[in-house]
Amino acid sequence: MSVTIPAPKVNEQIAIANALSDVDVLITSLKKLITKKRAIKTAAMQQLLTGKKRLPPFDKAHTGYKQTELGEVPEDWEVISLGDVAKFYKGRGLPKSDLVIGGHRECIHYGELFTQYGEIIDHVISRTNANYDVFVSATNDVLMPTSDVTPNGLATASGIKKAGIVLGGDVLIIRVDKEDLDSSFFAYLVSISKDQIMQLVSGSTVYHLYGGDMATFKFAKPADVLEQIAIAKILSDMVRELTGLEQRLNKTQQLKQGMMQELLTGRTRLINNYQL
Repeated sequence: MSVTIPAPKVNEQIAIANALSDVDVLITSLKKLITKKRAIKTAAMQQLLTGKKRLPPFDKAHTGYKQTELGEVPEDWEVISLGDVAKFYKGRGLPKSDLVIGGHRECIHYGELFTQYGEIIDHVISRTNANYDVFVSATNDVLMPTSDVTPNGLATASGIKKAGIVLGGDVLIIRVDKEDLDSSFFAYLVSISKDQIMQLVSGSTVYHLYGGDMATFKFAKPADVLEQIAIAKILSDMVRELTGLEQRLNKTQQLKQGMMQELLTGRTRLINNYQL
């Protein structure tokens, strides 16, 4: 069976193919750049969050390493249990039905910790009019989901920079003094400590992570909180750059789809490339 399709002259076909090919080249280069930047970020996290690489001016205080139960850490870092510096709370209520556009209070539903937020929360997307007894955030809290159908999802933490945000049920709130521990630094640390977090998770069908479990979490941290903040800032800048590149890639892929629909159907003509 033969199929008849409309086709432009060869010179117009070539012009269309060249235009689409140029977009393909851009997409490929963006993908390669994103892969490279992700690798750089992963390496930076492993180096900075363990003290193997120090940022100036904190590198001047570096006099060597000491052997600890976590392995070698810088001499001027501390190895502690989270329970030594934190108090643990749990959010209340806030089913999805309580999330409303234009609500008078900002809020975070526990499911959003998986899908909407990264290691730093400085902008809250949801609102509610909930008027029951709620639990609200303090600046520098760390938020973690307390239940999930897969254990890996529980090794997720976000440092929140805003006070007074309504926090829903199944949100574990880790409240730490900002003079001891920067919440963003700790959230990034959780992201490279998944194996250790998995050992604290309980359950079989639905998995849980409780404050009492996280209290035993051991980690190394710079004694100077300013170094913690500087590390988190470097990593957040990398995340922001990656997010921008990923958004650019998504827009470019959408542009290609639109160009294909327009150029391959003749709705848009490349008049500068050939004689009509």
